[in-house]
Amino acid sequence: MKIINIIIGTLVSAVISTVIILVISLIKLMFTHDEVGYTTSFFNSLFVKVEENADGWDLYTTLGVNTDNLTPIILTIIFFWFFYLILTKVYMDSKKKRENVK
Repeated sequence: MKIINIIIGTLVSAVISTVIILVISLIKLMFTHDEVGYTTSFFNSLFVKVEENADGWDLYTTLGVNTDNLTPIILTIIFFWFFYLILTKVYMDSKKKRENVK
């Protein structure tokens, strides 16, 4: 049961870390994009599309995730998941060594 909790906990941490990176990338892309057009970020997984004179607005901005290219997002989650699993394993081993020394 403890192993399942570790696996689920590290997976949740990996997803949260990836979402934080995606939000930061999208915000950066949104505020650095100051012209009309289509711009992508995070290996073409996120996009900002700015149009002129759409439905009575001067500029109309669309933010989103490119669902045709989710591979970088999935690979980032897998990378963080393995990284957090390794960190947890190292921490648990060092904790066991400290308990055995006492």
